[in-house]
Amino acid sequence: MPKISITIVDRIQTFLAAWRELVPSATFAGMTLAEFEVAVSAPLILRAEIMALEKQLEGKKAARSDADLAANEVLDLVVNSVRGTPGFGQDSALYRALGYVRKSERKSGLTRKLAKPTVNASAA
Repeated sequence: MPKISITIVDRIQTFLAAWRELVPSATFAGMTLAEFEVAVSAPLILRAEIMALEKQLEGKKAARSDADLAANEVLDLVVNSVRGTPGFGQDSALYRALGYVRKSERKSGLTRKLAKPTVNASAA
């Protein structure tokens, strides 16, 4: 039967609970229960710090998303201003440099599909 994989946190908590409940005054490996708690506290503290940092990261990502939306509004205002400013407009080099397709470069969108020749069944 395969052994179930237990995390280090689970092992620490199991050791602490068993030691605390059964023989709190005993000494093992030259350590009292209090000394053992100090010796194994680093992984628990680091995990708590990592969790706090992950929450901060989530908050920063949400703030970034909000900032992106605000910046997008400003970009739209600028490009609309370029479109409406005499001497620039939708056919200017600046409009093209901003990443848009100039009005003179746009295609009409009209396509004429060629009719497919029909094959006569009696020709074979």
